[in-house]
Amino acid sequence: MAHLWVDPFSGLSGDIWIGGFLALGVPEAELRSTLARLPFNDLALRTDTVMRCGIQGLKASVVIGGRVDEGLTEHVDLQSGTKRATFRRKEAKPGGHVHGFTWKEVDALLKENLPARLSEIARGAFEKLGLAEARIHGLPLDKVHFHEVGLKDSIADVALASAGWAALGEPTVHVGPIAVGKGRTRMAHGDYPIPAPAAFLLLEGFETIPGVAPMDKELTTPTGAALAAQFASHRQAPARFIPRRVGFAAGGWDFQDSPNVCRFTLGDLPNVGVALLQLETNLDDATPQQVAHTQSRLMEAGALDVWITAATFKKGRSGWVLGMILEPSALEALSQIIVSELPTLGLRFWPLQRLEASRSFSTADVEGESVSVKQGQWPLSSLRQPEFEDAKRAAEKLKKPLREVQKKAKEAK
Repeated sequence: MAHLWVDPFSGLSGDIWIGGFLALGVPEAELRSTLARLPFNDLALRTDTVMRCGIQGLKASVVIGGRVDEGLTEHVDLQSGTKRATFRRKEAKPGGHVHGFTWKEVDALLKENLPARLSEIARGAFEKLGLAEARIHGLPLDKVHFHEVGLKDSIADVALASAGWAALGEPTVHVGPIAVGKGRTRMAHGDYPIPAPAAFLLLEGFETIPGVAPMDKELTTPTGAALAAQFASHRQAPARFIPRRVGFAAGGWDFQDSPNVCRFTLGDLPNVGVALLQLETNLDDATPQQVAHTQSRLMEAGALDVWITAATFKKGRSGWVLGMILEPSALEALSQIIVSELPTLGLRFWPLQRLEASRSFSTADVEGESVSVKQGQWPLSSLRQPEFEDAKRAAEKLKKPLREVQKKAKEAK
């Protein structure tokens, strides 16, 4: 599975998401065809190669009537068949601020005009944004009106970003840390600290940083945050990553001391092993028979390995350390076996990762007796090991030493 690492060290916005997907090779024609599906006849996608503090990036913008919208559009037009409906931003009482589309209008628009999968992705992003607005204003979702993000360029941003992610094959997305800026910003409801309230709620679970930017510059917009919440499978940067293709998306700011770009990297996660647990307990008041019996029960119940190590504890007491490797889902059941069979007052466990050879089985013929042989394959080496019970059975039947049968089975072709 392909993985996408988004590194928004200078923020996120809708056009940054679009620019990042284009920088990774998504054809412009594919996004333009998505834009043409929306019921707005004056929108266009503009792309420019720009410099941001010494880094070249792709700047994507949705333009309205030949210009980038600054939030001053008086109305938006919806084309539905041959009937044109006009939604004018209404004055709200009290406060006098202006509203864009309602969440229900945006949801219906995207459902009606986009293919099913793109509609699902884009509507998911706007639903997350709507739920954030609902929490802020104490309203049910179907009563939410969008402000700055309710205009048609923001709707187009979400639709095009959704199309870009789908065009890449819907890779698993790792996002973080996200720069949000610092200071204050002027919004429809008044003066607010950065990040804006909706963006802040949408960034729950993400690592956020101020970023390097002048005061009062909003680096992450609600649209950018909503898309992060929609796309991200992992709300943090990957611990290890193998880059295959890198692109830079440029933001609208051009800072003097830091590049306003976001790095998009397609690649792979290295094989970090299987996630398991290791468990241990100290035993200084158990009989050898109890310990051996417990070891057998644990293996039968699904432990991946169990071992007993002789040890000396405080005050010179001798005993054993029982160790075990297990699947995380088996922790409770296997722990119950230990505490019911052995006199222990505590268990300790911790995460463990294990690299595993790919495994296959074959059958070896040893003087007419079949012995199952397990083969482990590493990238540069392999090994063969006869199954003990099969080798033991063959040795008893042939009246030969076990190690002789094991050797012949291992060497058989």
